[in-house]
Parts: sequence; C-alpha cells; structure tokens
Amino acid sequence: MFIEIDGWMAKLRFSACHFIPNHPKCGCLHGHTYAVSVRLEGEQIGEFIIDFELVKGIVNGICDRLDHKVLIAEKDPRLRIVKKDGVSIEIIESKKRYVLPLEDIMFLPTKSASAEDLCRYFTTEMARALKSNGADNIKKLHVRVDEGIGQGAGCEYEL
Repeated sequence: MFIEIDGWMAKLRFSACHFIPNHPKCGCLHGHTYAVSVRLEGEQIGEFIIDFELVKGIVNGICDRLDHKVLIAEKDPRLRIVKKDGVSIEIIESKKRYVLPLEDIMFLPTKSASAEDLCRYFTTEMARALKSNGADNIKKLHVRVDEGIGQGAGCEYEL
C-alpha cells in the first residue's frame, strides 16, 4: 500500500537560489520555485498508512527552512567558505566571489546544491522526522524535488 502527495498540487513548495560551480549555465547565481512530491509505502494501520497532514507538515517544515534562502553546499570542494560578520564564498575555479549576509543562507550538508543533492537532503530529513513521529509502519520513502514543472530529481530510501 502507498500514499502519494504531489508537491505542486499540495503547495509543498519553496523558492530559493543556488549555483552549480563551473557549469556553463547554472554557474551563475539563479533561482527556482521548487516543489517536493512524496510517496510513502507501508502497512496500513487502522484507517491510514500515515496521515496526509503529518506528511505535509514534515515536508512544509523542511521547505520553510529553505524558502527564500541562498542554498550553499557545505561539502562542495570547489567552494571556499569564509565566515566573519557575513559569509564570503569564493568559487576557486572560476574566481567568483559572493558576499552574503549569514541570515540569507541555508548551508546544506551536501556536495552540491543540485536537484539531486536537494532530493537526498529532503529524503534524509524526512526519514529522520518519520522515525521521530513513530511511523514504524513506513517501509519505503520516495521523494522528488522539481526545479520547475516537469523537471526534477527523485530518490528512494528504505526505512
């Protein structure tokens, strides 16, 4: 048994900007409105596999942390991050330098700010939240992060 929630239709969205160092087009600071869709597989307990509102609350909580932020991959070896009063980020290969206020940035524990790594981030955060909410009947989690309608990355996670 499974449930699915379409991020576009359920308004599980956030807007943020990012860049992919040294990419010919995405190497420039740019933004997207992202949508997060999920599919959860598991055993039905009582009336539900899991309450839709609980799942939407988890996804919205993660979206809220990223909304209107500059997404920076902390583990990207192409970046040098200098933190002082604000944050200075230098892309070594292309010699770009961005200086941004700390409150405008969301550091991700990833190697990239790509849709693929954002999807992994959401999947990990969702799995953690599901476990802390006692959703032991959920066996598999599928997450898709779209960078626009019809374009995104997905992954699955065995719980």
